[in-house]
Amino acid sequence: MGKIDVSALESAKVISGPRTLFSGAFILEFLEPPPPLKATYAFQIRPRATLILGLLESNLIIVSSCAHLHFAQSETFFVVQGKVGTTDGYEAQDRMWTSANTPQEIVPWRPHTFWPCGEEDVEDTVLYVWAHPDSVSSPMDRLFFENLLQYVSDIHEKKAKMDMIQIMVTQHASDTAMVMFPRAFWLGPLRWWVPWKLQATVAAVGRLMGYRALMERYTEKEEWETYLHAKRA
Repeated sequence: MGKIDVSALESAKVISGPRTLFSGAFILEFLEPPPPLKATYAFQIRPRATLILGLLESNLIIVSSCAHLHFAQSETFFVVQGKVGTTDGYEAQDRMWTSANTPQEIVPWRPHTFWPCGEEDVEDTVLYVWAHPDSVSSPMDRLFFENLLQYVSDIHEKKAKMDMIQIMVTQHASDTAMVMFPRAFWLGPLRWWVPWKLQATVAAVGRLMGYRALMERYTEKEEWETYLHAKRA
């Protein structure tokens, strides 16, 4: 991974946020991606260590995503302060990341998940995450993450009910698939193929039922109208 200009990320224009998620445990800001990154989104996220610890102890928070992979884009992350964990690869290896060993690129087709560190007397983490390249047909973008993260946060805070059809419709639009039993090597590609095909089927049915990849309540009015117009075009 080449040298990352952290100053370009730190000085990037905030285009959305800050948003407080998961009962205040995360603070999220979306940034205008610096051109050299060739990214379709960039965000800064601040997991707040002591709040996450309390929520973990009370079993009241979904603090990490399920194991998943992206078909077309890499995700790169850079830890500026604190630490963050990942579980990645089909061996499901747990690793801890700090400013000393990032940036780290998670390449397409590699199963992974992120998880925050909830510990006492530990500073809050600050990290940047972005997806690249920007020349793909179904990219992960700001609106995708803004919708998905706010929706899952609202589910956690009991402001919304979990709707797996909506989650699959949203996720399917970004060329992302869940990975089941990643260590079960004898299943081979079935580990992602079965969830992908299930997701594709549910997403297709969902679209026929009127579901869309974006949700109006999590999308700014102008962007929602632009999205609807593009879908009709």
